[in-house]
Amino acid sequence: MKPLPFFLALIFMTTAFSCSDHARLQRKEDRLIGAWEFDKAFYRNDSQIFRDNVIDQFNGDIIEFYEDYTAIYDDYSEGMIYPGEWELFFERQWDGDDEDIEFYLDMYFYDRFGQESFAYFTCVNLITRNKLHVRARTRHGWYTFKFRRL
Repeated sequence: MKPLPFFLALIFMTTAFSCSDHARLQRKEDRLIGAWEFDKAFYRNDSQIFRDNVIDQFNGDIIEFYEDYTAIYDDYSEGMIYPGEWELFFERQWDGDDEDIEFYLDMYFYDRFGQESFAYFTCVNLITRNKLHVRARTRHGWYTFKFRRL
């Protein structure tokens, strides 16, 4: 009968510590690694009610994320490849007794001279093994990007 309490204690310990914020972050980073193609892209200006479909600007573009926090942006329309870096992090929001965590993905891409060419500062809405949905703020509006894994 002594193995039963030990077994229950082991289950409690694994469930209590397996859902830490940093463990969740690590799982999301693991899902992010790999090549992603733009599947859908929308833009909504702050003064607009409806969003515009802008996938034509991103058709064929691919972002590949590597484990060492580097990335490559393959811009199909320009025929250019931009090396870059990425960072996934979270912020915890406390609303009364409820806890909420938001994940953010920042991406920086550089030109051939090593100068920053463009960047995306995004809020991650969904990340699974095959789907990535993010929202990127611009000076005058929002991009919504939906990626699919290659």
